Amino acid sequence: MDLQSLAAIGEFVGGIGGLIAAIAVVASLVFVGMQIKSSVRQARVDSYSTVTALWTNFTNATAASDESWRVFYEGIRDYYSLSAMDKSRFNFFIGMYFGIQDTVMVHEALGVWKNPETYARLQDESYRIFLMPGVQSWWRENRGRVFAPRVENYLVERARSDGKLRD
Repeated sequence: MDLQSLAAIGEFVGGIGGLIAAIAVVASLVFVGMQIKSSVRQARVDSYSTVTALWTNFTNATAASDESWRVFYEGIRDYYSLSAMDKSRFNFFIGMYFGIQDTVMVHEALGVWKNPETYARLQDESYRIFLMPGVQSWWRENRGRVFAPRVENYLVERARSDGKLRD
């Protein structure tokens, strides 16, 4: 075997090595893509699980007793009729309620909440609660200190555009 034959064999082996390396790179990219897709799917599942757990906690807190439910029920209708102690409890409940809306809005903004119908329904429900007379009284008393800014901006702007906000 002469030097040219050895060089040709070397080039051939090098070419096969390059081909194998290229196949390995493509395979690893396919694997990484599948892992990313799986991670995105898991993030969406985690998002729904988080929001579901928050709603469950809220429901458990407000419906835990007749007294808790009374405070929430009366508070959304007439905040000023509540005693000082009941106002404190109501502040907790309504803050928890709108905190869940903030979580949903954050998850939607991050792209992990991919259910537009449910998102719209949750926004509509939080808007309906925001317009309740007791919640309006509570909000006027605590404006700028009780909501996450994105939630307050959404609710206030929607109410203003609907002509339903009494500043």
